[in-house]
Amino acid sequence: MPRFAAVLTASALAVAGAPLLHAPATAATAGCPAPAQLTFAPPSYVDRARAGGEPLVATYPNGRLLYSSHAGTTHFFTPTAANPGSGAFVDHYTGQTYIWTSDDNGKHWTFRPRTAPGQGAPASGFSDPEIAIDSAGDVFFSEINLVNVAVSRSSDKGSTWSLQNFGGALLTDRQWMEADRKDELYFVGNGQPGGTGGGVVDGHYLSKSTDGGKTFTLSVADQVGGSGLGDIRVDKRNGTVYEAHYDGKKLSMAAFRKARSGNLTATDTDVVADKVDMLAHWPAFDLDPQGNLYITWDESGHGDQEAGIWYSRSTDAGHHWAAPVRVNTGDHTAIWPWLGVGDSGRVGIAWLEADRKLPNNDAETSGTYPWRVVAAATTTGLGCARFSRAVATPTPVHLGTICQGGTTCQATLTDRRLGDYFSVDVDNTGRMYVGYADTQVAAAVSLPAFVRQKGGPSLLTAHSGASQAPTATTGQPQVAIPRKMLPGGALAATGLGDLLPAWGVGVLVVALLVRRRRPRRSTS
Repeated sequence: MPRFAAVLTASALAVAGAPLLHAPATAATAGCPAPAQLTFAPPSYVDRARAGGEPLVATYPNGRLLYSSHAGTTHFFTPTAANPGSGAFVDHYTGQTYIWTSDDNGKHWTFRPRTAPGQGAPASGFSDPEIAIDSAGDVFFSEINLVNVAVSRSSDKGSTWSLQNFGGALLTDRQWMEADRKDELYFVGNGQPGGTGGGVVDGHYLSKSTDGGKTFTLSVADQVGGSGLGDIRVDKRNGTVYEAHYDGKKLSMAAFRKARSGNLTATDTDVVADKVDMLAHWPAFDLDPQGNLYITWDESGHGDQEAGIWYSRSTDAGHHWAAPVRVNTGDHTAIWPWLGVGDSGRVGIAWLEADRKLPNNDAETSGTYPWRVVAAATTTGLGCARFSRAVATPTPVHLGTICQGGTTCQATLTDRRLGDYFSVDVDNTGRMYVGYADTQVAAAVSLPAFVRQKGGPSLLTAHSGASQAPTATTGQPQVAIPRKMLPGGALAATGLGDLLPAWGVGVLVVALLVRRRRPRRSTS
């Protein structure tokens, strides 16, 4: 369907007579300048012929964008099955999740099939795509069916793939994966009774591979108070693995600081926020090149924080966290935040927002109310965390109910075409971009969609010189290259040069890798 070319700021947008309540920025306070006004280019579809729920995006070191999505199997919405757009589910279905790449910052996308001999196998996994990139530059991809977790590998930036292990784990739901040094992968999941493959335990667990996903260690059961949930991250300078934990009240960060030596038991866990009541299945977090941690989550309004999107950060490896800051304004229901991190203190966050406040902020409320992707960015994320906000998708990406119950939605015929999350990253020009699902073709599945920052604060900065110290996100040192920026740190209209880290001799790569994120219930 056509998209509006105009980019509207949140304070100017009105929907069905009701404004989206995002107040204009107030006057700058001393020591905390307001970021430049955030704007977005027109949204677009990545592919109109394949399903697009639960997209995960990542930026490869050379600037290539990677995009993956669910095949639609457990997102199929039967009441709309007769619509012609439902061909996006059946026409190219192979029982695998989908992968695309872009070498022009999302203007054009190339689908990367994985069914050729040696590249993969049909039915390797229709759900829960996950991307990880190790410090040597190899890309790893995992996906699940209802019983197996398959792991694939690419040594050419995601162009071609080889299946490493069809059954890296069995009877496991919502796996997350992260990479460290060459061929070193960490894998978390929610094991089911009777699970096998790497010694899967019943319940939440962590395991490790040192051969690029061909084999995994015996799984270590969650031994931290409260279940681990969401994606994991690795500080590639020292090998510390981080995972968010939630016990229904406290949101915490667990650190596995001896993971490189094979010890997969958390050494410590520290509280991010107390009396948290999340609407989503999990929070999203990431590191900057110096190892600072940033986290975002949504609130129902029934905890200590009011309803909305919240943010915090840690500058001491997760031991202490700043007081939470609310990112959105107004009272419209907001869910599913995700973040992308650039240089220190520079963070982009996006979420889904309804055009009104729903009863109890319940996204399963009956009706045909519109949802849009709304975003915010800050360059002071390690300090006062002052955000610039904008509506990223002026046209709604979805109308009405969004199921929050995982695969149980199928039994109740509740709309789950979007899945349970979408994701955000930062490209190597300093712009945040969003991979999200869109149901506006009224088909039985969603389509993969993309929107990229056009103007506003840059999430990468120019540095005065090269550093020989490895970064937390790549494990490699950085170098400085010229870039054009406006006064105050805003993106120049034509400035495409940016700081990139070094990846081996003579190779420039982007200073961040973001991958992402489900677990208080079964949610394939």
